[in-house]
Amino acid sequence: MSSETPNTATHPAQPLEHNLQDMWTRGALFVAVVGIVGSMYLSVEMNLKACPYCLYQRAFIMAAAGVLALGLFVHVPPAIQGVLALPAASAGASLAGYHTYLDFAGKLECPAGITGFLSAPLESFLIFAVLIGLLFGAALHRQKFLVHSVGAALLGVVFCISCVRGVHPDPISPTGPLDGCRKVVSDKK
Repeated sequence: MSSETPNTATHPAQPLEHNLQDMWTRGALFVAVVGIVGSMYLSVEMNLKACPYCLYQRAFIMAAAGVLALGLFVHVPPAIQGVLALPAASAGASLAGYHTYLDFAGKLECPAGITGFLSAPLESFLIFAVLIGLLFGAALHRQKFLVHSVGAALLGVVFCISCVRGVHPDPISPTGPLDGCRKVVSDKK
């Protein structure tokens, strides 16, 4: 057994196509990490309290980042990494979409996010949308695992439904300063 470094003539560098394939999942990992940092910034720096929907979204972005990081370190093919991360990303996007709907419909009152003009759930939804786009991009790039990717995304929607049904109907105090999402109380009695 030889301990010498591989010869580039016998072990050529990865083709450009393979490197582009990796960029989809590396970009997805970057977006997921940005989502984690943003979520933590809302709680730690802006002192906002996370409601149950926010906590679920945080857990799903962390799960997607964890799957992508582990896949990168153990050399799982990028298209498979995307399929494995899609249920968490899809669940988070679905929850963020539902959370944004509750905010826009006036059922919840949510604070502005990091941008100062978009609500925190809408910012979360946008991060998840970019993440899902990159994960599907990994599957579409090589035309592999497309059906699996759709199935994984649908599984995430099922996870979202389970989370929404598991939230108590009156989980958030409707009084006090707007330091987190809260239920809107109508003046009608």
